[in-house]
Amino acid sequence: MRRIWDITRPLAPGIPVWPGDRPYERAWTARLEAGAACNVGAISMSCHAGTHIDAPFHLALTGATVDQVPLQACVGPCVVVPLARLAEAAGHERVLVRAAGGAPTPAGIAALAGLRLFGTDAASVDPEGAAALDVHHALWHRGAVILEGIVLDGVPDGPYELLALPLRLTGMDAAPVRALLRAL
Repeated sequence: MRRIWDITRPLAPGIPVWPGDRPYERAWTARLEAGAACNVGAISMSCHAGTHIDAPFHLALTGATVDQVPLQACVGPCVVVPLARLAEAAGHERVLVRAAGGAPTPAGIAALAGLRLFGTDAASVDPEGAAALDVHHALWHRGAVILEGIVLDGVPDGPYELLALPLRLTGMDAAPVRALLRAL
């Protein structure tokens, strides 16, 4: 059996969120210990908390919402590389980067022919404080899906099969994802 890596950031109280975003919160609406027939939980959070996919609607009123993101881009062969070696990922449809505190440039994105999905272990594909969101726009104009907040600790660089399906949240700008890598 081929090895599987769960590259999803766990959602728990206190998880960092983008400044101004709603933090992750959880509560119980029914509890067995209180005499209910079952436990029923509730959550509240920004759609951008933890590992998530940004939809084009995040950037443009005419952009596709997350329920319209092409799922074919979210499943298939990918490559994991450090951001410093991004150019080596040219020709891959799905690229996941170890950002190491950095962010790609629009020119670096433009050099990735055939790109369908770009993922980062950073909270955003753009550097913190980047008001224009140039990298988001570069990816959106190419039609590439944006996957943010993945966890690549312990995952060796190289080729994998990616499965990163967003929740089908109609009309929304982003959605949480359970992201997995499978060794090829």
